[in-house]
Amino acid sequence: MNHLIVAGAVLLVVGYGAFLVLQGLFRGLGAASKAVADQREALASKRAERVAQQEYERAQSYRAENPVRVVGIPNPDAFRRAFALLDDYVAAASAYRPALPRAVDTRFRGYHYPAHMFELARPHPASLSDNTEPRKVNLTSADVLMGGGADMTNVYDRAAAACDFPCDPPVFRYSQTDAPAQKPNFPSIAAPPDTPVRLVTFNGTEVDAGDQLQAKAYEAEIHRVTLLNSQARQLHTTFHDKYAAAVEARDLMEIYLADLSLKWRDAEAALRREFEQAKETYERDCQRATQPIRAVNQRYRGRSSDGVRGHFELALCNITLPLPDDYPWEVLYDQQDRVLQVNQCVPSLPDVSVVRQDSKRAPAKRDAETTLRRYVPAIALQIAHHVARNDLQDDVDRIAVNCWSRFFEPASGKLKDAFVAALAVQKQDIIDFNVQRADALEAFRALKGTYVYNVAEVVPIEPAIRLDKEDERFVAGRDVLDGMAQGQNLAAMDWQDFEHLIRELLAKEYADKNAEVKITRASRDRGVDAVIFNSDPLHGGKFVVQAKRYSNTVDVAAVRELYGTVLNEGANRGILVTTSHFGRDAHEWAANKPLTLIDGPNLLALLGKHGYDFRIAPQS
Repeated sequence: MNHLIVAGAVLLVVGYGAFLVLQGLFRGLGAASKAVADQREALASKRAERVAQQEYERAQSYRAENPVRVVGIPNPDAFRRAFALLDDYVAAASAYRPALPRAVDTRFRGYHYPAHMFELARPHPASLSDNTEPRKVNLTSADVLMGGGADMTNVYDRAAAACDFPCDPPVFRYSQTDAPAQKPNFPSIAAPPDTPVRLVTFNGTEVDAGDQLQAKAYEAEIHRVTLLNSQARQLHTTFHDKYAAAVEARDLMEIYLADLSLKWRDAEAALRREFEQAKETYERDCQRATQPIRAVNQRYRGRSSDGVRGHFELALCNITLPLPDDYPWEVLYDQQDRVLQVNQCVPSLPDVSVVRQDSKRAPAKRDAETTLRRYVPAIALQIAHHVARNDLQDDVDRIAVNCWSRFFEPASGKLKDAFVAALAVQKQDIIDFNVQRADALEAFRALKGTYVYNVAEVVPIEPAIRLDKEDERFVAGRDVLDGMAQGQNLAAMDWQDFEHLIRELLAKEYADKNAEVKITRASRDRGVDAVIFNSDPLHGGKFVVQAKRYSNTVDVAAVRELYGTVLNEGANRGILVTTSHFGRDAHEWAANKPLTLIDGPNLLALLGKHGYDFRIAPQS
């Protein structure tokens, strides 16, 4: 066993020695081969260097014999200028966002015609009812301090002014905030020509980079051309990108402006409509307020009797008097005698209580009596003075003011009317008075006015002036009632006889009121058929009468015509009598107007009241 171990060890040593010997041999052989390879490589490198040198010299010789130049080089400055224009446009187009006006001139909304300048201090007499009942009135000491009314020259001048709307149409412009003031214009530029950079010979032949000799000879130039072409492609790409951005910015701006334009037109149209409506309202209110005054002034300048009377009615509507607004009054004018008469309803002294203006305590008896004594004279004086001041065309020489009161008679409890004060003066005697300084009672006495002061009862007086009632249209009346047979058909009688019948009937009806009924010439002009003059203040003044022997329903047009006649005639009331009947619209239109409608049944009843039995049977 041991011999085997020893033998194995010997073999191991011998094998390792042989391995070392072989390794040394192999290393020697490798070093020899490497030396040979290095020698060969060095020889090959020298040969390559010689070849390369020869090729270089050949290329240099070819280059020297064939000079080249680079053509089509892009101009970076031109591109930079184009880029700047496009960038500026994008910035301006993106910022150009005008807005609708924020502060439009809407001052026109505050313009309203000052119709209050023409508001009457008291109602026109034509609008007042004769049926006003007496009532208790409170009076202060300040109420008897006389004042003046409006100067009609100023009233007419104001009314004659143009009704032009005092405001120009609003200007509707876009508001510029931080946006450019002007809409930017798209830059007028085009893309530079997209031509490639080339390397060409002196005769214009392009160098072929695929040719080894040319590639070797012009290697640096070919590399430069490659870089220049890459730069050109980048410049053109950038240009197209910026141009597309500019087009997009322009399109977005145009879309915004188109949408804004729609809103602008709608907003401007709405504002213009509002302006036109305000202008129309202003001018309409002006016409409504001034046209009646201009019409009165025009008739007044014509100097007709009705025109003069209408002027003084308007003048007396522009004076403030210590009276209830609904107390009736009237103006009468005699053009031939140049006399103007005013009949004014005033409270009866038993219905007047004097109170303190600044206290609930009753005033001293002496102070109350002083106020009461001057109350009616102050009213008469102010009316007369106002008439004198506003006789603009010198149409009046003498002025009469008659004050009447409505009261319940103590003995019978019946409603009565009576004149309680009268003042008749020459215009020149009253126009020089300083009514603000004068004592009403002393001035009234100095002008010889008639007035009985009595706080217990009404003491009637007779007016100094009563205008006559002559009219060239009046003709003598004929009595027809007594010549008619009982049961006679009114619808079948002659139309002129019918008018005389109505005149005779109304004369009987008003006989106890000291009234006079006159008939006008027969004309069938649908004007005035009869006139009633009544001196009783309760029914005082002038009534116009129209008689219509109709079979069909009387329409509202006839009622309107009657009302126009009342106004034209300066009458206090109009009476329309017919053998037919009135439609509902006629009754509704006549309501609250000084009109009396008497249809067939009521006409028969009125005739029956006076002992006449007739009938109305429509004719076939």
